[in-house]
Amino acid sequence: MLDLPRIATAMNASADPRVLQTLGMDGVSLALWQRDLPEGLADWLDLLSPDQLPQMRATMPASKVAKAVREACHADHAAAQAECFAEEIATIARHATLALGAPLLEVRLKVATGQSCPKWHVDAVAGRVLCTLRGPGTEYGPIDADGHAQSVHQMARGAVAAFRGALWPGRELAGIVHRSPPATDGAPRLLLVIDPVDDWGRC
Repeated sequence: MLDLPRIATAMNASADPRVLQTLGMDGVSLALWQRDLPEGLADWLDLLSPDQLPQMRATMPASKVAKAVREACHADHAAAQAECFAEEIATIARHATLALGAPLLEVRLKVATGQSCPKWHVDAVAGRVLCTLRGPGTEYGPIDADGHAQSVHQMARGAVAAFRGALWPGRELAGIVHRSPPATDGAPRLLLVIDPVDDWGRC
């Protein structure tokens, strides 16, 4: 009898950040840490103009993330808010290391306008951690026969999701797809993207 790969479509969600580490459980294709950004940090990000939003792309261990984010912040950013932001990203990176089983990470802070990834997809990586820091959150759902989402859910701003990608090791295929949310009046989103860097490969 032909041993066909199984499709993993289970989604685990909790306010406990350790839920992210359940991504490796059988059948689980999405682990969602339900949380909000600290109120003061969210307000600060909302007041920044698009060209002031921190942007970066670097490969490093989680222990180096806070310093890299500080350097990505503009010199005219308020020191207290920039420090809070750097520690926030570093905390997420530490949890991403545990969820993805990778001591080395590619960390991106990217500003997106419009619907940058409108198609439902599974990323061409082993796994990916996403967090929307400003603007509407990523949409996701279990895959249907046409590669679209059977039902559409949306991450809250500040929530952190660990998704299995197309290169996840083992016999199970990732069965949760996601996409960027529809654009809202041209307002920019600030998105944190963390990929593992190891023998699994990355994009």
